Amino acid sequence: LRDGANVTGDVVSRSEPEVASGATIGGETERIQTNFNWDGFGWVGRLAWWLAVSVSTLVVGLVLLWLVGRGSRGIADAGRTGIGPSIGWGLLAFFGLPILAIVALVTIVGIPLGLGLLFALGLIYALGYSATAWIVGRSIVREPTAWILAFLAGWGILRILALVPVLGGLVGFAAVVFGLGALLVGIWRARTISRAAPATA
Repeated sequence: LRDGANVTGDVVSRSEPEVASGATIGGETERIQTNFNWDGFGWVGRLAWWLAVSVSTLVVGLVLLWLVGRGSRGIADAGRTGIGPSIGWGLLAFFGLPILAIVALVTIVGIPLGLGLLFALGLIYALGYSATAWIVGRSIVREPTAWILAFLAGWGILRILALVPVLGGLVGFAAVVFGLGALLVGIWRARTISRAAPATA
């Protein structure tokens, strides 16, 4: 409110009201909070978010490994023997998919693809995170130990690290990137082997 402004009632705003010395307000000034603030809940909000991510990545990881079956060995091998390609392809997927979705939204024909890709990003990133949990777990808990125990070991390590401020965020980002890349490398290797098999038969 500038100099000379005269408000007979209340002043309500989303941000802190700026009232000049020459302005007069007949009522009260009030600020309305319009965005949800997790920080207001302190450690309870952070714990709730940690639990939500933990449950989602646990479920996604178990379903992923159950669906791929023996293909899970290819994912673990890609993570152990293709570290460089996994990082490179993972970075490309992590940053490239959102950009692709935004570019698709610009064109009328690509709007369904762009929206679908944006909505699927959470699941895609969860797959990458779960893949890294599997690679870490299988590197520590070797065969013939059950795959589910190996996954739980890797998943537990990542979720414990997620509780550490700053480090948890960095580890989470690295896990998503590396896991996405390992998935892509594993798929590429599997397709290459399947194509070469008939030629050598």
